[in-house]
Amino acid sequence: MNLIDFTVDWIKGELFEAKLILTFGIITILAGFIFWKEGSTLNAKALFIPLLVAGTIYSAIGSGMLYSNTKRMRDFPQNYQKNKSVFANLEKKRVDDFQYGYKVSKIVATLFFAITLIIFWTTKNPVLMGIGIGLTYFALAGLVIDYFSGERADVYYSAILKSLRS
Repeated sequence: MNLIDFTVDWIKGELFEAKLILTFGIITILAGFIFWKEGSTLNAKALFIPLLVAGTIYSAIGSGMLYSNTKRMRDFPQNYQKNKSVFANLEKKRVDDFQYGYKVSKIVATLFFAITLIIFWTTKNPVLMGIGIGLTYFALAGLVIDYFSGERADVYYSAILKSLRS
């Protein structure tokens, strides 16, 4: 396979992931409204804002990924045909630049989990507990997404390095 084949596979995976993230965000927003409207306890109603915030963030991330990767799907094959070596070097730099994000998401998830535990150990305040659940929900979803995204990025990065060596 040529580098462009790996590139297209990577972009297709990113587009699929973007659709999942966007759908997850919308479902989370809807769940927040359902808890707010149908919830009969303070804890249920306290989930509204945390789920609305998490859902909005994930919807924005998914939308942004859809936009940028649709553009990449259109532009990358042309850029590859113009100059394969330049394309490979630019892709190596781009992948190098976003790899740190996987470590950041693990650190953020760890902090969010710890904050949630502290909240649940120290208070029974429904608003704070709702925030803790929202943080945990956000962190867990981020870890799941990055688990698969990181794997695809590693495969793609290996293909880029192989292309640069040949």
